[in-house]
Amino acid sequence: MMGYKEIVPIGTGLILFASGFSLGIIYGQWPWDLNTLWRYDETGAAFEKTLAMYKVWNESPLYVHYLLHFVFVLGLIGHFIKLYKPTDDTMYFHYGSLGLFVLAIVIYLTNLRIGLQSVDHGDWGEVDYQTGLNVMAASKMMIVVILVGVLFLQGGLYYATWYDAELKREFLEREAALEAAELQKQLAAEGKDSEITIEPEQVEISTKKSTTASGSKSKKGKKRKE
Repeated sequence: MMGYKEIVPIGTGLILFASGFSLGIIYGQWPWDLNTLWRYDETGAAFEKTLAMYKVWNESPLYVHYLLHFVFVLGLIGHFIKLYKPTDDTMYFHYGSLGLFVLAIVIYLTNLRIGLQSVDHGDWGEVDYQTGLNVMAASKMMIVVILVGVLFLQGGLYYATWYDAELKREFLEREAALEAAELQKQLAAEGKDSEITIEPEQVEISTKKSTTASGSKSKKGKKRKE
């Protein structure tokens, strides 16, 4: 049966997939946003092309939109998996990553989805359609920055976990070498000549056993005092 440690990489994969999928959609629309938000167009042809692109996106079958929403849900599930049993060192990284991901979803729902409704009805409120299209393009740039932050936090979490495992492995190896040296000295004092090797896993197991034994002894002592 899979334990929680085996499920955590699945959560990381879901987060990376959801963030990468969303960034891919924005990248696919970048040529249109580039000509309206970052370049000055006197003729207005770029805005007409961008408006036509959004109309195609808005008039796509519903499963196209549902697929994107499903990807968002997968990203949230991945965050919740990693937040089920966070460590004290990584807990705030997980919360920060979840907060950024939720913020990206909120910007999508408030700016892009409402913008698509404006594209459909032609009602842009107090601004013209060119300003509205630039607001949608700027919102996507904000989402890009936020999702890159999510990826950065996930990379930092991976490095922190790897570095902690390396420190633990080096510590166990040193402890195993010291314990083997002590046993070698004892055998040499007794006149026995043999080479002793202790694996780091044995040191970890013995450490856990000694901790458990000391805990049980303290409980017995308390019962006797009572």
